[in-house]
Amino acid sequence: MMNFRGKFEGFVFYKNILILLRGSALAQFIPLLISPLIARLYSPQEFGVLALFTSISTIFGSVINGRYEQALVLVESDKEAKHVTILSILISAIASIFLFIIFLLSGNYILSFLNIEELDFWFYLIPLVVFSIGVFNTLNFYHLRQKSFKTISNSEVSRSSSFAVIQSVFPFFKNGLYGLIIGKLISSFVAPLYLLHKSKFNFFSYEPSELKKVAKRYIDFPKFTNLSVLFNNLSVNSINLLIPVLYSTSLLGLYSLMYRVMAAPFAFLGNSISQVFLEEVSRQKQEVGNAYALTKRLMIQLSIISILSYGLSYFFLEDLFAFIYGEEWRMSGVIAKCLLPFFIFKFIVSPLTSIHTAFEKQKWSFYLQLLMFVLSLASIFFAYLNQWSFVNYLFLFGAVMSAFYFLRIIIVLKIAKNISVNE
Repeated sequence: MMNFRGKFEGFVFYKNILILLRGSALAQFIPLLISPLIARLYSPQEFGVLALFTSISTIFGSVINGRYEQALVLVESDKEAKHVTILSILISAIASIFLFIIFLLSGNYILSFLNIEELDFWFYLIPLVVFSIGVFNTLNFYHLRQKSFKTISNSEVSRSSSFAVIQSVFPFFKNGLYGLIIGKLISSFVAPLYLLHKSKFNFFSYEPSELKKVAKRYIDFPKFTNLSVLFNNLSVNSINLLIPVLYSTSLLGLYSLMYRVMAAPFAFLGNSISQVFLEEVSRQKQEVGNAYALTKRLMIQLSIISILSYGLSYFFLEDLFAFIYGEEWRMSGVIAKCLLPFFIFKFIVSPLTSIHTAFEKQKWSFYLQLLMFVLSLASIFFAYLNQWSFVNYLFLFGAVMSAFYFLRIIIVLKIAKNISVNE
């Protein structure tokens, strides 16, 4: 009987992943399908400006709600879930207003430092995108708690479709950055509005005392998880912030297209697996006290997929980028080859890092992300101070990050056994 139950639960686990994968596949496939057209409508310089706009939005958007949304997979009652949701969105709104005020006061200095005057007016619209990210993340986890996997899947498709349509059509009316930035702005609100419509949520029915209670109960998320996620995004996006300062905006554009293409597999598989993995690991922790078997099995499967897909691509990446996107983008293929080891390890580890949340190891998540941030900055400054070329810097960055993600594999397996990482 227990064996049948285990097989059934395993079937449900992979079924839920497949539901999310369907949406993620479409969400990733649509931009990739039109990317050859987009690469011919916009220059590497314009892609670089969009990458900077997106990076700043992502850095702030990932922490704008204090990461309270992750508590939604841990809460026990619907009442508590409702108040965590309201708290998370309320914090997003207040923090976004403060961010806008800071941008108004210091925008000229920031733009001057980043060496990208083209952002100009668009820079002050970043808080809008940041707020939309906070709302999306919150409602995404709310629906995850409800096991509304199909709704989550559809929201991803709606967001990517709207962005693809706008950036494809807009250049016929006005050249330049407008299509890229306006597409980003509009599409950022499509998914959260869809999730809000499906949730039928009443934001005006809440108890202030309950908001204070859940804020205190899950305070570790803003204290530790928030900082760890901030450092994670800084370690990834600080490259986008510093490339135009230390190298050039055009190189940032070439790098950003490469990253969009190469990150598609773990954006496609990783995000979907991570969400279902978090829910399943939380359940196994409560029932059997650990999640080692599930984690190990999933890690082996991800390793096989990663090594086969990324490893084999090495032999034709450069020519493939030139053929699909035009000779102007051949350099993106060279950049991709430099970072292949990094992508292999990242694909394996990224979906499994949500185990920190399930086992309430937010402190260790914070320490690891801080280390990643330091290593990322150290790599680019070391290369710049030694006057290394951009390609040589990428080789260094790829090697350092590969070693870091290997360390994470060891720690994830220890956490899955539900033993102290200090042991």
